[in-house]
Amino acid sequence: RSLTAGLASLVMYDVTTLHFEAKDEDKLRKVGMSKERRVDPRIQVGLLVDPAGFPLELHMFEGNKAETATIIPVLQAFQARHGIADLVVVADAGMLSANK
Repeated sequence: RSLTAGLASLVMYDVTTLHFEAKDEDKLRKVGMSKERRVDPRIQVGLLVDPAGFPLELHMFEGNKAETATIIPVLQAFQARHGIADLVVVADAGMLSANK
């Protein structure tokens, strides 16, 4: 699917967590802050979609990485890959917080 400037200029981003039933951490699976107060290793998965909900980018991050620290690398990579200068991003208010 090709991206047009109109579709690519508006994107939506969110992060979810995948937990693993494993005792030990590794390079990707790390124990991190959990809203559910879980203590198992986990990873963060960031998803960037177009206005129709079509997936544009999928990124994995260490489980101990703050959600707010994932959005900038994803957006920069997307912009560089597709030559997009201006981008409007819709995301959870907490995701756009200046405090990381």
